[in-house]
Amino acid sequence: METICCAGDGYVYIGLQSGGLLRGRGDEWEVIHVDTMTVPFKDIVWYQDQVWCTSEYGLWNVGKDGKLVDADVPPLASACAGNLSTADGILMVAGMNGAALHDGNGWHRLI
Repeated sequence: METICCAGDGYVYIGLQSGGLLRGRGDEWEVIHVDTMTVPFKDIVWYQDQVWCTSEYGLWNVGKDGKLVDADVPPLASACAGNLSTADGILMVAGMNGAALHDGNGWHRLI
């Protein structure tokens, strides 16, 4: 286990070392994504009613169907993949190529 998020949908999401993703609560758990990434997810957060995952390789969301999909973000945000943080209605993504934030309405490049 590498990362964990207690999400607003009532589930806990756990990122595994290989890039896999578990979802569950109590005694009910399921693997919702299996992968063989060379790096695990660095962060998993809950923002605007969605689970967001990131590593140096990109940004992903868990869709309503429970499947991991590429996040629909502009290049200015995806270029900053690496770490995620959220507070006060803002999502920040930052990595080796800079930082960007989503203010609830749109994406803005910081550096």
